Amino acid sequence: MSEEKGNGKRTENQGIRMFGGGTKPSGGFDPNKPAERPKASDSKKPTDRKKSGDRKKTTELGRNASGATKRIAAKNGGAAKPAGTSKPSSPSGRAAGSRTASKPQNAPAAAKPFKAAAGPKSAGSAEIGRSPSSASAPAKTENRSRPTSASERIAAKKEPISAKRPPAASQERGKSAAPAPAKAAAPSGGFQPRRRKVQLTAREVALNVLTGVEENNAYSNLLLNRSLQQAELSPADAGLATELVYGTIARQATLDYFLNFFIKSGVKRLNPWVRSLVRMSLYQIRYLDRIPAHAAVNEAVEIAKKRGHSGISSMINGVLRSALREGETLSFPDDLPTAERIALQHSHPQWLVERWIVQYGEETAEAICASNNEAPKTSIRVNTLRMNRDELLRELEAEGRSVRASELAEPGVIVESGGNMANDHLYRDGRFSIQDESSMLVAEALAPEPGMSVLDCCAAPGGKTAHIAEKMGNRGRIVANDLHEHKQGLIAEQAERLGLTCIETSVGDAMSLKDRFEAASFDRVLLDAPCSGFGVIRRKPDLRWAKTPEDTASIAKLQRQMLAAVAGLVKPGGILVYSTCTIEREENQRAVAEFLRDHAEFVAEPFEAAALNGMPQAGGAGVQILPNQFGSDGFYIARLRRRG
Repeated sequence: MSEEKGNGKRTENQGIRMFGGGTKPSGGFDPNKPAERPKASDSKKPTDRKKSGDRKKTTELGRNASGATKRIAAKNGGAAKPAGTSKPSSPSGRAAGSRTASKPQNAPAAAKPFKAAAGPKSAGSAEIGRSPSSASAPAKTENRSRPTSASERIAAKKEPISAKRPPAASQERGKSAAPAPAKAAAPSGGFQPRRRKVQLTAREVALNVLTGVEENNAYSNLLLNRSLQQAELSPADAGLATELVYGTIARQATLDYFLNFFIKSGVKRLNPWVRSLVRMSLYQIRYLDRIPAHAAVNEAVEIAKKRGHSGISSMINGVLRSALREGETLSFPDDLPTAERIALQHSHPQWLVERWIVQYGEETAEAICASNNEAPKTSIRVNTLRMNRDELLRELEAEGRSVRASELAEPGVIVESGGNMANDHLYRDGRFSIQDESSMLVAEALAPEPGMSVLDCCAAPGGKTAHIAEKMGNRGRIVANDLHEHKQGLIAEQAERLGLTCIETSVGDAMSLKDRFEAASFDRVLLDAPCSGFGVIRRKPDLRWAKTPEDTASIAKLQRQMLAAVAGLVKPGGILVYSTCTIEREENQRAVAEFLRDHAEFVAEPFEAAALNGMPQAGGAGVQILPNQFGSDGFYIARLRRRG
């Protein structure tokens, strides 16, 4: 609506659209018909207009614009000024005061507000698609075309057009105006053409993922994979984005410790995306040698300008340049207690470091924390039904990949360079599967034989199931069960790709398997139990921040219940293998010790794994593989035989 200013000039609300020549407003105000100057005795309040018999009630203008019409009428003494008393605002004779009652010819019926593609915006600027209540706020855009409505022309007279002026408020409501010239850069009030998909940089993709993890507790690996697919980055940029996401999350505690020296309010008080941006930038400066420090700072400032305002970009610039000036002098105090020093230096929760010190000692605990921050290796398992490991090594080397045989697992191959192995034609042909070395030992401990009946209680995504089938020569019966129905397809896909026909999928709770199958009906039972996952922190760095001491206790209780529930399905003389991907003794050795105490019909027995001979163990039944020993996942495997 219009407002009277102290200088007597009127400013027009950009949300009010004007009538074209010859169009009669729904409120009865006709700018093309001379009106008699009202007598003093006949003057009416603007609100009396709806009582006049020769005028229609204002309907089309709506609540937002009706007030403006009333004040215009009151300003002119209850009627329009006679023609010629003032210069028309346009050759077409349009007048200010109301919105057109007829639909524009170039606009679809009942058009919805057009929302612009996501992009940079300055603080306080109006956005396309915002609610009408924000229409009166000053807004800015670039390359504004010639005004086509009276309200815009009036506004143009009152102030110079800025290079960053926003679209008119009428566009915010999704209404279109007169057809724009063919070469107009930004048709005022009309529908904008669909913009091209904004191409994000590697740093912007990484920032989006980090912010999603911060705000929504999203799983970093799942969100990163989805974001990379949508962004369509080059392999090099995809690798950079991956490094920035996992590295920033892994080093979060260390980064926050140093950032708090330069941020008075503390890094935790920052907006999530600002916090993620400053962490990611400091990570590049401190840990990545291939990225020049000034480039990391400049990129951070540019991203801050796009997403925020000059105050945020200045703050980030100051913080990062202060960190650069300090350089190597940024360090930890020498008198910190051991657990606190390890937690800060290697970026782990202090409570977790303290637990590992109790279980493994200070030296081993620090080695575990350090190895968790290393990049995970790529390891694959040969499908022995189609070729042997030596043949696979030769074919991969012929492709130009750098590979070597695994020292830990007999069918394993370590890929030191060569890109995503899931894209290799040998993978698609079922010659190998992608699997960590440590988990390959599970099937070795189970020792299945051709023709046996095997139950895999928690099978998805099916890597261990497929390995069992390969060791059985694809002869026998394997029931691959999982709690989640949608994961049934993952197991089936693995089996089909590898040419395995002895696997049948099943959906259900492992706790209820004893009610679905006859007692003592399986030669082998594998319980790869749900766990805290502390053995795979290298692959899932956010796990360290997501877990609590209470989580470990509750998971350990569930594991003991599951062990007891499936034990009765093992035939006399058969084998039950219990495995986890954690290094917590409460979930591993103690869980098995309690099971053996309550089930005297079972006895622990060792299994052959040449690489583990002479390796120190934490005591108790089973084998504990630590992340720092082979550069593989931390894994626990216990082989339990039922007495005959």
